[in-house]
Amino acid sequence: YKRQYIFHTIPIRRPMMPITAEGVRTDGNPVPLWERETLTLPQAAQVFNIDYDGLLVAVNQRDVDVFRPLNKRGEPGRRHVRKEEMRRYIKTLEE
Repeated sequence: YKRQYIFHTIPIRRPMMPITAEGVRTDGNPVPLWERETLTLPQAAQVFNIDYDGLLVAVNQRDVDVFRPLNKRGEPGRRHVRKEEMRRYIKTLEE
């Protein structure tokens, strides 16, 4: 019989997010949050200074349009929102 060899691939460790001296992980993206066109929901709540839980409720009620870009594995990633959509949503809150 023919002998089969099984080769295991060694996973490549990607560098993790940078960690400060206090042990807090920071975003490795060099573009500041306020200059990005799309934001994750926690980032959007931080940039636009609104309540994160309230934003989640609005997203779940489909008051805010979100999308899920593909991650490195080709699967849907975290929910993102465009800045224009956040501005539109905040206008509806002010009315």
